[in-house]
Amino acid sequence: MAGVVAAASSTVAERPASTSRIGSSKLEQRRVLSHKGIYLTISVVVLLALTVGAIFYSFLMLQLDSKGCRKIFMLPSYARIQSFDGSYTQFAEKYSLYLYREQKLDLTLEPNGVPVLFIPGNAGSYKQVRSIAAEAAHQYYDTVARKASFGDLGSRNLDFFTADFNEDFTAFHGHTLLDQAEYLNDAIEFILSLYASESSSYRAGSDAPLPRSVILVGHSMGGIVARTMLTLPNYRPDSVNTIITLSTPHAVPPATFDWDIVKIYEKINRYWRESFSDKLVGRNPLASVSLISIAGGKLDVVVPSDYSSISSLMPSTNGFTVFTSTIPEVWTSMDHLAIVWCDQCRKAIAKALLTVVDIREPTQTKYLTTRLQIFRNIFLTGLESSAEKSAPFSLVHDTLLKVPDSQTVFADRNRRVILRGLGKSTQPWAYLIPIPKDGNGETFFSILTDQKLELEGKDQRLDIFLCEQNLNSMETNQRKYTNVMDLSQKNAPSLSFPCTNSASDKVLLPASTKSTTFPYEGDSFAYLQYKLEELSRFDYIAIVDSYTSPEPGFVLAEIIDKKGSNFEIRPTISDIFQGGTYLKIPEKASGFVEVKLKDVSSSLMSYRLSLSSKECGHPPIFAPLIRQFINDPYESKYFPNVRNVEISFHGLAPFVPYTYMPGREDDRDLRLQIWLDPTCDAPQELRVSVDLFGSLGNLVVRYRTAVAALPVAVVAMILFIQFNIYDAEGVFITFGSALEIFIGRALPILITASVLLSFALYYLTPASTLSFIEPADQLTTSYRSENAAYRYIRHNNFFLGVVDSKMAYLGPMFFTMATGMCTAVYYISLSLLLTMAKLLDWIQEFDFSHSRARSRLSLVSRATRVIRENMNSPLVRSLTSSMKELFVVTYASVATFNSSILSGSRRLLTTSILLISVLAYVPYQFAYVVGFVVHISTCVKSLRRHSQQIVQGGQYSQNFINFAISVLMIMIWLLPINIPLLVVWIHNLSVHWNTPFSSHHNLLSIVPIIFLVERLTAGKMLPRNTGRAQMVSKILLVYWIIYACLNGILNAYWLHHIFNCFALWLLIMYVNDNGTSGVHFRRYFVGKMDKRP
Repeated sequence: MAGVVAAASSTVAERPASTSRIGSSKLEQRRVLSHKGIYLTISVVVLLALTVGAIFYSFLMLQLDSKGCRKIFMLPSYARIQSFDGSYTQFAEKYSLYLYREQKLDLTLEPNGVPVLFIPGNAGSYKQVRSIAAEAAHQYYDTVARKASFGDLGSRNLDFFTADFNEDFTAFHGHTLLDQAEYLNDAIEFILSLYASESSSYRAGSDAPLPRSVILVGHSMGGIVARTMLTLPNYRPDSVNTIITLSTPHAVPPATFDWDIVKIYEKINRYWRESFSDKLVGRNPLASVSLISIAGGKLDVVVPSDYSSISSLMPSTNGFTVFTSTIPEVWTSMDHLAIVWCDQCRKAIAKALLTVVDIREPTQTKYLTTRLQIFRNIFLTGLESSAEKSAPFSLVHDTLLKVPDSQTVFADRNRRVILRGLGKSTQPWAYLIPIPKDGNGETFFSILTDQKLELEGKDQRLDIFLCEQNLNSMETNQRKYTNVMDLSQKNAPSLSFPCTNSASDKVLLPASTKSTTFPYEGDSFAYLQYKLEELSRFDYIAIVDSYTSPEPGFVLAEIIDKKGSNFEIRPTISDIFQGGTYLKIPEKASGFVEVKLKDVSSSLMSYRLSLSSKECGHPPIFAPLIRQFINDPYESKYFPNVRNVEISFHGLAPFVPYTYMPGREDDRDLRLQIWLDPTCDAPQELRVSVDLFGSLGNLVVRYRTAVAALPVAVVAMILFIQFNIYDAEGVFITFGSALEIFIGRALPILITASVLLSFALYYLTPASTLSFIEPADQLTTSYRSENAAYRYIRHNNFFLGVVDSKMAYLGPMFFTMATGMCTAVYYISLSLLLTMAKLLDWIQEFDFSHSRARSRLSLVSRATRVIRENMNSPLVRSLTSSMKELFVVTYASVATFNSSILSGSRRLLTTSILLISVLAYVPYQFAYVVGFVVHISTCVKSLRRHSQQIVQGGQYSQNFINFAISVLMIMIWLLPINIPLLVVWIHNLSVHWNTPFSSHHNLLSIVPIIFLVERLTAGKMLPRNTGRAQMVSKILLVYWIIYACLNGILNAYWLHHIFNCFALWLLIMYVNDNGTSGVHFRRYFVGKMDKRP
């Protein structure tokens, strides 16, 4: 067998006499290249190990978001709805429908609220509904139901329904996704009928209209199921108008191994995008549908959060994408499962659902514009450019403020007001800050405090009002105000101001003190920001301190000019060697600074940020607080008490279509908002640097499919080299030899081409116009819609999907890694094949009729007897008996296999049964795996046969061995594409064995591969190509290479079909070599191992 190892791994195989015409110069060149190729191959493998180690170290250890979810408690119960049977849906035996009830709160099993349907995701459980449903029940019964005013506004509890899909794998199988969507449309029809029943408690004592729509909450692929429901024929129009999705990959399928999944994504995304087309104005079937996509952030390693973007699918008037780290009082990233149960997140979702409910409407929800504004108020920070302010536009003042007629209550114009400690006056006091009337659009008012600002609060001690100066009369009718704050002194002149409380416009920020570590662990700050043009009707901003004794706290109010507080820096990769890009914030700067990081928009890059300054001479009011943010999608992260932080975000991402407004392409750049203590008169130094090592971890979740696609391209290139040499010289060199030639000659060219391709795709990919109109300022209010304009969209579907020329280095890196993986897999596979061949040789030599075999058996018997004598325990007896039985069964199986594989008739029968099974029941992926196993046995048998020929002096099967191993390498790299569908089938088999697999029974998708595998069992080498046949082989391989490189990641399923076509061509060459008569066709199946090359 040592001779086999040498022959199989040699650079140039032993040549038959027909190759003597090869020039000695060409052989010499190959020897030199082989000598260099060994070192290059070792270098590539070492580079692969170092790169993969660095990537996974970065992924597991660097640029990690903290986990801040709080634990939850609930008392769940699930009532299966038995009446939803086969008379309503054809999937009644496969799926089930449940109604959730929180114990001790929901006292009836009959639906009596607003219907909400929870849709679990890939391999998800229907019980995942419990966290959000329990929180909604507690919020309603503990808060909303106790306030009578809420009942007048159409509030009602929520009935959470949930579907049991037996943890189906919807991410891998398109037909399963369609089955679920169709089932849920039937379920909605049934759910709405429950409320129409005369016995329904929903109708008792209420004149509210019957529900005609259901709110959908989908987790992961459940969100795609929700969107698919609206595209199916059995969808009831207007039965869904509100959808909230959690960690749902809207833009790109997370796995592209199934043709149906890819096409379903294309269909539903096209349907949603075209539904909002200006051509369908007045006829849009989704006009009233709102979609909120909530993403978990970097902690979600199951689905890249970039895929949750919906900006390319619908205008911002109907939905948006937000990250959990953005949501006020959540402020933390979440993994794929935690987003369903995280306490902070479920509170926000439950609050949003209860707030948009209005049982006075047949849809059970408020109108679209009101819904969107509610969702924005709850899920967004309030600092977005699209955030609407309510207090400046209030038509009625709610408070009358009376203050002493004294200059002590008026602050100087344009002066910063800082209150360090409250209640120093030992009586309520007001500070009136004049609002400049000469301000421009670049000036705004900023107020930061650690006090809670509420419209109604028992412990309210600080209020901030927007006040007008009453010039008509010094006395005002107090009965027109809901609140009168009299801070005047008895028998002293006073001034009265009609005011509006600004608490409705407050923005919650994480508290930042010297003891704060994470944004979610402490209290919160309240922040107000108004443009001066928004305050044009007001004259003063009044800060009312109602404390009557000294209390800790602060208020910072100032007028800020953007020109002096906005900065711009441009971090570059070259800064790595210079320590980063520096920005010096002057010591007289305002307490609020905004920094734009120019050209920082790629989600593949991570950064490091540090903020340093000299120590203050006095205790600071608060520690520095930084908010990093982008506005598409809405992602914010907060860093309290900042010194050194790691920055990663989800901006421009591979394969995710991105949109932009003409002339505003830089809106996607990352920005920083910094709150600083202005009492520290010391310059601040901000340093931002590229974290190249930390950026490597960003590649893992975004390029998982590339691990299967790009090695296929490399294997196809190696096959091209092998066929080229074989057709020219008659020698089919080993896979390892071709790999060395590829590394030495083709890989440098491929690396250069990948860089040029990245630049070409970046600069030459055209942008198209989205079919829907987008408000320029992304506001939902109609009075600003005159600025509406079209958005442009760019698709980055080719190659690695990069949208940044700085990412051109990814091509060389991935191709080098793919080459290294092919090298490692080849030598590992070859070692295993040789080991298996040697083991089978040893088993074959073991014959009970020979004395040597009998002596071996006698040795085993004596050893067994010694063990029994010394350790006569039941366990040892059982193990010994089992081992002996296992040995006998193994020997018998191998012997049977060796005899059956040589039997052509039996192979023909087995192949026929396998193909009939594919046509009737099993998916063709099952047949592929069977063919893969059979081909492994063919390779092992060929190595054994070759070993025997070497012993006998034969040299004729080397070409076939090399060819068979090359085919095996292809099949190995196509396994990851076929296995997921097989897993889905096995899952269906284990749960509902009698439910037929509804797809992947196309015989044409597997017959050529199976026939090729069967043909290779005969051991005959493929004939050499000449003329047009040689050209056809090269065209097929070139197409395979190009497709795997350009489209293989997003359409991995097609790589299997290309190999299937290539296998068909190889079969045609075999048939042409054998002839096409019936005799030759039978010989095709039953022919024995041919000793000729």
